[in-house]
Amino acid sequence: MKRTRILILLTLLALFHTGCVKEVYNLDKLSDRMKLSPVFAFPAAKGDLTLSDIVKPDDTVRFDNDNFIRIVLKKDSVFDLRLKDFYNFSDIASLDRGYVFGEVEFSDFTAGKSITLNTISLNFTPALRATFLSLDDGNPHDFPSFPSTNTGEHSFGPFAGFENALLSSGMLKIKVKNNLTAPLNDIKVHVYNSPDHSEVTPEVTIPSLLPGESDSISVNIAGRSIRNNMVAAIVFTGSPGASNVIVDMDQTVDVSLHGYDLEAVSGRLIVPEQVLGSPSGKDTIDLDPGTDIEIESGKILTGSLAFTAISGSPLNTTIKITLPSTSRSGTPVQENIIIPPLQTVNGSVSLNNTTADFSTDFNKPYNRLPVNYEIKVSSGGNMINFSSLDEVQLKLTMPDPDIDYLKGYFGQKTEEIEKDTIFTELDDILEKITGSFHIANPSIKLNYSNSFGIPVGITFEARGRRDATAVNLDLAPFTIDYPAFPVRDITSSFKIDKTNSKLADIVSLPPTEVSFSGSGKLNPSAPSGTRNNYVFGNSRFIASLEIEVPLELWINNLQFADTVDNFLKSDSEDDDSPLKPENMEFFRLKITASNGFPLGASLKVILYDSLTATNLHTINAPDIIKPALVDASGKVTSAVESETIIDFDKDFFSKSSQADKMIFVFTLVTSGGGTKDVKFYSDYKLNFKANLLVKPNVIF
Repeated sequence: MKRTRILILLTLLALFHTGCVKEVYNLDKLSDRMKLSPVFAFPAAKGDLTLSDIVKPDDTVRFDNDNFIRIVLKKDSVFDLRLKDFYNFSDIASLDRGYVFGEVEFSDFTAGKSITLNTISLNFTPALRATFLSLDDGNPHDFPSFPSTNTGEHSFGPFAGFENALLSSGMLKIKVKNNLTAPLNDIKVHVYNSPDHSEVTPEVTIPSLLPGESDSISVNIAGRSIRNNMVAAIVFTGSPGASNVIVDMDQTVDVSLHGYDLEAVSGRLIVPEQVLGSPSGKDTIDLDPGTDIEIESGKILTGSLAFTAISGSPLNTTIKITLPSTSRSGTPVQENIIIPPLQTVNGSVSLNNTTADFSTDFNKPYNRLPVNYEIKVSSGGNMINFSSLDEVQLKLTMPDPDIDYLKGYFGQKTEEIEKDTIFTELDDILEKITGSFHIANPSIKLNYSNSFGIPVGITFEARGRRDATAVNLDLAPFTIDYPAFPVRDITSSFKIDKTNSKLADIVSLPPTEVSFSGSGKLNPSAPSGTRNNYVFGNSRFIASLEIEVPLELWINNLQFADTVDNFLKSDSEDDDSPLKPENMEFFRLKITASNGFPLGASLKVILYDSLTATNLHTINAPDIIKPALVDASGKVTSAVESETIIDFDKDFFSKSSQADKMIFVFTLVTSGGGTKDVKFYSDYKLNFKANLLVKPNVIF
């Protein structure tokens, strides 16, 4: 309004220097006050204006190839989400087991005893013994028969490899060989430990033996305690004798004890190197990636399987672990963990460049990594105190692996967009606007790069409000595009516009406030039992926002009103200026225009008394500029000529002395009466010319 005020003042000053002047003087009525009423006419302004003169293309304003104008606002990095923002895969794998050794095998033992005929005869009657002694001359004789004879207990041992042992299993083989020249009847053998005389075997019977013949019997001694010194009580039940044989008092009956298939529950013994049968076998490393996450397979770029092994045994222990469902250069990952007696060992197994299958368990085909383990022990040739309750503990973890990819199902995790309200601060402006307008096709475009191989469903709700009018966005839930393995990254976009929402209606309110909320949900569809999600170590979602407003719209009697101080009113009642507004006879502005814009304008100038809230005078200038003609697409086909005269008459200038305010009301309307969309192009042109005709009453 300051520009308007200055223009009028300059115009009035120019009246005394330029223009065509018509002077009327009545010399007969001259007095001490002289009144002049000249008429001045002169051109005020003219020009040619194109839209490109006002709006220059830049990052915000874009001209298409056909000069159609778009306003584009961009915001980079509105989203920058990485794998760690959604998932934490550090320490997801663990195994914590204590393996009790149970029984161990130890070496066989063997001992023999030769009992001479002389020793046996010591238990005969003196007469019978004397007979046998007399026949020992190297010549053939009849071998006398003898009755059942208890030869007492005979010592066997000490045996190598143990001092004592409680057996979980074992056999004791008792063997007898008859080296006499006469047959023997049954032989009874009863074995005991020495020195406590605890029973090793019950009494057993070896059937009768011919000369040179041997026989044996094996006794199960599982559950028995044995010592490395034993005695055997031996009873010969007699001999029928023989004819014409050599009788030699040094002839023997050989008795041997042989322990085999020995496994000890406890004891003091030498444990030979062996693979334990019971704890060795299969186990599982369980993955705990989070609720409802099911990992089926993956690849680790760099990482390790950290272990802690604790021995509670005096045995040297080696645990060989094999991950059969892993592959590194075509071979499963293996490691030997060597644990000295009664010590703790920490270390790690490299998993670099390793693929893993976590789905081999039929009952739970995800989140499980099978482990085959083999426990090897030995006492290193030393005699040790052993118990089957001895154990070794093994703890495995997978700290912070650098993954290449993981395949599986990553749940239906939901992230909420917290409800919020944006106030546009347009209240003051909108109070001065009436009428309506509508922007045809604004859009919000989300441009993104996505390397999460997971469908993400987005729900976004927005509501614009202006006074009592509210418009919902009505955007249906949508799913962000995602890569399908082996593709690891895609670039895509999603646009919100009039085809899928009421964005245009919200923008065209325009709103004084916009409330919004929403959510993002992984795997928005119900779980299907398939595990086709992929995440990568460098998975990232980067998005930028692009708001585009093509200048295609309609305006229907959109009025802008502005109130300013009355710049025509004198600041002082004693002002003797001859150019007071009330001394103006008339002030006429003639505007002619050739308008190539699809937009017309009208003007009202209102003199207003704020004390009485009264409009004192109104000048109405409709259709100062008439809108151009457009085709069906809204593009201008031809300019429209218009001529408007704005007449500021004497009554206006008279009332201006009473008004303290001036109200300017501009009314805009697009081609077609504001009922159809029109388009704006940078080459639209407006040719205009304004002429002034002024008649003041100048009093001296």
